[in-house]
Amino acid sequence: MKKIYLILIAFPLLFQACSKDNPTPEVDQEEVSGLTITFTEVEAEAHGDHYDYHDIDNPEVESITFSGTNLLPAAGEHVDLEVGKSYRFNIKMLDFAGRETQQTFVDRDDIHYAFILGAPAESLHVQYADVKTDGTKAKVGVQGYFTVLKETNKFTLNYIMRHLNPGVKTNIDTKTDWSNADYKKFTGANDIDIKFELHFVEDHDHDNH
Repeated sequence: MKKIYLILIAFPLLFQACSKDNPTPEVDQEEVSGLTITFTEVEAEAHGDHYDYHDIDNPEVESITFSGTNLLPAAGEHVDLEVGKSYRFNIKMLDFAGRETQQTFVDRDDIHYAFILGAPAESLHVQYADVKTDGTKAKVGVQGYFTVLKETNKFTLNYIMRHLNPGVKTNIDTKTDWSNADYKKFTGANDIDIKFELHFVEDHDHDNH
């Protein structure tokens, strides 16, 4: 009986020691609690199937912010972009500790790609222009350019950041698949799925809101 008693005393002590030695789980740096998309007017220079973009003085700037558990914009908030103009888009993401986390998606470019859905056909040209921490270029969709090609009615734009399964990114044509509505064939899960109203207007006609 004495030996059994000693074993029973030792067991919980051993269990506690093992539990204490377990490392603290790594915080998921891809969790997003807040997001802002900013559109800054730039100059576009056409070169065949792509554009070169340049900063300009006193650019027009539009932005929209998403917050809450479901990353929703404020009621009635939307963005107008002008036909014939180009805009650099930058996405700022915050994790649940308020830290910027967008660079995490770019640096893990082999498993991330954004899909931008809902724009009427032939109304929008998109190029991604991400830069990793080490300075190399990437195609992810945290930063890029919109060139507005024609006027539209107000529509809902759906931005989806896809966390891809290993090896899937090689099947994506980064020049054309940004608008692929069949994006789920690129297997993985959505890290971000947000929607907002967008309007391509002539001469920035706010009366058409």
